[in-house]
Amino acid sequence: MPRLVLFSCLVISGLAAATSEAVETVRFRESGLSNGAPLRGDQPRTVVGEILVEAQDGGLMLMSDDGRIWSIEPDQIIERTSDETELVPITTDEMERRMLEELPEGFRVYRTNDYLIFHNTTDDYVRAVGTLFQQLHRSFFTYWKNQRWDLPPPRFPLVALVFATRADFTRHAQADIGDTANNVIGYYHLSSNRMTTYKVQNLERNVATIIHEATHQLAYNCGMQTRFADNPMWVSEGLATYFESPDISNPRKWRGIGRVNQINLARWRKYVPGRPDESLVTLLADDTRYRNSSTAINAYAEGWALTYFLIKTKRKEYVEYLRQLSASRPLESSSKRERIEMFEQAFGSSVAEIDRAMVTYLRRVR
Repeated sequence: MPRLVLFSCLVISGLAAATSEAVETVRFRESGLSNGAPLRGDQPRTVVGEILVEAQDGGLMLMSDDGRIWSIEPDQIIERTSDETELVPITTDEMERRMLEELPEGFRVYRTNDYLIFHNTTDDYVRAVGTLFQQLHRSFFTYWKNQRWDLPPPRFPLVALVFATRADFTRHAQADIGDTANNVIGYYHLSSNRMTTYKVQNLERNVATIIHEATHQLAYNCGMQTRFADNPMWVSEGLATYFESPDISNPRKWRGIGRVNQINLARWRKYVPGRPDESLVTLLADDTRYRNSSTAINAYAEGWALTYFLIKTKRKEYVEYLRQLSASRPLESSSKRERIEMFEQAFGSSVAEIDRAMVTYLRRVR
């Protein structure tokens, strides 16, 4: 099974209203939704942040100073105050303090230039993971700069969790992603803004997952994608599978961006003989195939194939398409028809034309 990622629990009722840029301090009672943070029973929580969405019924989507996104229903709010200052993200030192207070005893922090990695595993393993994170970080920003897209650095400290055992990971992950925790070895969580994994004995097995989920985290923290916006899953997952391809000949098991993803290429070739005529249309129009366990493997393969084809043959148009998507706002959605029209306009061809060209191109990929 492919990894299922971008988990969150979010409920905002009613239509979204325009929001201001003022800093809000909201005191509220927590419900059964964790928003990526531990529940504290009846004890109220106070969060300082900026409002992303305010619903007509008073519900809020708020991004706090540590980068978490909170969904707060109107009946949870105890008190709310506002000022006209700009939100200042917390420092790495403050993030470290908060995280160590939140995590169980035995957790330590391993710092790299761009990450805070909280772990209860071995120093050697977390150093290897940290090296992989940093290699991706450098490659990611260099890659897009070479595409003439100079992305801003992450606004909030980048946080990763590495658990010592599968059991530790599953206990933690179930609060974020429920029973799916039993089927994955890592994930990026939209609400908490964290990437989470555990010590897999063979790091090679974990490399693709680490790169995949850390790519999601970077894309959502540098302005390329907007959390809780209508980001087509073929774009999000296509990018992550394009970046993730391991290189078993390299000592670090990953060398850079854009190598052929042999696993998804093999799945694509297996899918092609019986592939429905409308396959690309269904991939573009909505995310159903990714969310259905019976169709997800083929969706991941086709999403990688489309991304690989577009980057290799229509790179300028693809980057401009990503730029358009980056302007999406939280909780705004597009219809199936709008998604198709945006795609065809961006690439100057019909879906059918792109489909034929993609299938022909992938026959030559090795």
